[in-house]
Amino acid sequence: MKSLRRVSAVLSGVLLYSTAVLVSGILAELEWPRFFYAALGGRTSLAALVVESLLIALPVFGLALAWSYVTVRPPKLGRRPTTAWCLGGLGLAGFGWLVFGVYDMAQTPDAFNQTLGKLLLSSSTPPLWGLLNVLAVLLGTVLAGTLARQRYSQLHVKAGKP
Repeated sequence: MKSLRRVSAVLSGVLLYSTAVLVSGILAELEWPRFFYAALGGRTSLAALVVESLLIALPVFGLALAWSYVTVRPPKLGRRPTTAWCLGGLGLAGFGWLVFGVYDMAQTPDAFNQTLGKLLLSSSTPPLWGLLNVLAVLLGTVLAGTLARQRYSQLHVKAGKP
């Protein structure tokens, strides 16, 4: 049963990362109001890219926090959170998406003419698919693991176990 929880945590991490990449890509394709870009110096300005990336990373963080908490929390009193296994799944999926992004970038002739800011921050640009999204998923999972660990400790104190 212990190994089943670990495998499911790894698979959940893989699915979480893939879902986060897809959701951030969908959010990146949404049209923002014109005044948004006008206030930040134009559509291609670094400030607009940073703010847009932050606005996309917030729902990704919420998704990762909720998904990870459901994944890593112990179902019973004697079980420990599976945070490390979920993070392992995130790492596997991150590597897979990075390899796919490098391949996709190599197939696009004008991909190498993009700015460094766009390569790092844009949710629709390979190979990183938005560095803030990656950080949001990692922070959401770590925070969920911390919350699950606190719940685990509280349950043990109530049950009188060390």
